[in-house]
Amino acid sequence: MAERINNGGVIVLVVALVSLVLRVNEGQTAPWSNILKEIKAKYVKFEKEVKDITILQEIKATAPQGEATSEMKILKKGKKFRMEITLPTSGIPAGMAGMKTIIIFDGKDTWMISPFTGKKKLSEEEEKEYQKVDWWDWVSEKAKIVGTEKVGERECYVVEVEEEKRVPFTKVWVDKKGLLLVKAEGGGPVKKKMGYLFSDFRKIENGWELPYRIDISIDGSPLYASFVKSLEINSGLSDDLFDPDKVEVKGSNMQEMIKKMMRQK
Repeated sequence: MAERINNGGVIVLVVALVSLVLRVNEGQTAPWSNILKEIKAKYVKFEKEVKDITILQEIKATAPQGEATSEMKILKKGKKFRMEITLPTSGIPAGMAGMKTIIIFDGKDTWMISPFTGKKKLSEEEEKEYQKVDWWDWVSEKAKIVGTEKVGERECYVVEVEEEKRVPFTKVWVDKKGLLLVKAEGGGPVKKKMGYLFSDFRKIENGWELPYRIDISIDGSPLYASFVKSLEINSGLSDDLFDPDKVEVKGSNMQEMIKKMMRQK
């Protein structure tokens, strides 16, 4: 994964918002390999019950010049995926405010539709920045439960991740009752530590739970805070939403944007 905080944050937000887990029996004391199997089995059930899901979230980014607020809309239908990122209305160069970038996985390829780049198919390396990956796919059976710790009101397993390849999380805190991801740590740019805290869990349907708030920090300093504004399940999303050829590119192109910025300077 590229050492870019922006996209790294987006990936984790996406992961958390589309990775849901059913509650399991209390008193679960099985080894990590058994717990991991339980999590995966229940997600298979989730995908059978939930044909499509739409989530709208607000993202507040902390920066030296002040707080910037943007929106991200996530749509998922089967294996297909669409993410719409709307730039903040303030704190960025004039002419860019409110512009929208759309990422689509049509079941085969990943596409970016943006006023800056137009419509383009992402390379295999580029699409890794936007892939939807369930957090337990990063945490294999090689991981180890090294203890328990209370995070908020939830008693959690503390799991150290040991993988040959680089993964976003090196340690995770998993709720013992619900097997929900509550907290995580991972490596960031220039040997910095990224922290992730998932909170405000709410039940949606059939016992499934979702974190309505996600906080991301770097070396303990706040970076992002994400809040779910709305959520809809099984609304019958059209396949056209996941067809890049059905999306129109709106806004200025990069050359026009550079010219505007030069004129303003």
